[in-house]
Amino acid sequence: SQARAAEATKDAEAPKATLSVLVKADANAITLLQAGQTAPVTAAVSAQDSIACGKRGAERWQSIRPSPLDSVTVALGDRIAQICYSRPSARGRSVDSLVPLQRAWRTGANEPTTIRLTSTLSIGGVALDRGRYVLLTVPGREQWRLVFNTTPDTEPARMFATLRQVALGTGKVETLTRSVEQFTIRAVVDSVVPEFLFEWGTWRVHVPVRLPP
Repeated sequence: SQARAAEATKDAEAPKATLSVLVKADANAITLLQAGQTAPVTAAVSAQDSIACGKRGAERWQSIRPSPLDSVTVALGDRIAQICYSRPSARGRSVDSLVPLQRAWRTGANEPTTIRLTSTLSIGGVALDRGRYVLLTVPGREQWRLVFNTTPDTEPARMFATLRQVALGTGKVETLTRSVEQFTIRAVVDSVVPEFLFEWGTWRVHVPVRLPP
């Protein structure tokens, strides 16, 4: 129906408007740290930060929302990294226009994308303590910057308004021969190169997950 099509467009395009405001309000935040560095901040962990992805809204809405919620997990022994995110679709649009180069992206749609760690791990080349982080990404042609943030809030709108950058990692870009319609984060869990793979359109971003040195 026309109403559902309009809702789908709103769902996929909402991140662009919100993040443009966020970046304008804190234009230098992403360059405060060099890749691989962390700020002297530990992400607090409470019961709400357990390894589980919270779902907001009615169950019926969750079943029909244009960008469904999903999660993916990499485990190294008893150390777990879980990403909770939503999955927008291209729906005939260019992914390069939806996710422009050198502009911060929420790495999904609607709610903030979060990564939760049960113990210290290296994600994208940067060591992160146990806790919950909001993940923003800045696409580049050869590599993406992974911007890890903490926030004291749990409401999505307030989370974006209270982000504090604490670490900056990187992910290497691979070009795909076949286009991926719906944004997907996959886990590679073999013992040699465990990693998250971010895929949409014709790009795949490799985000290594390692035990800290």
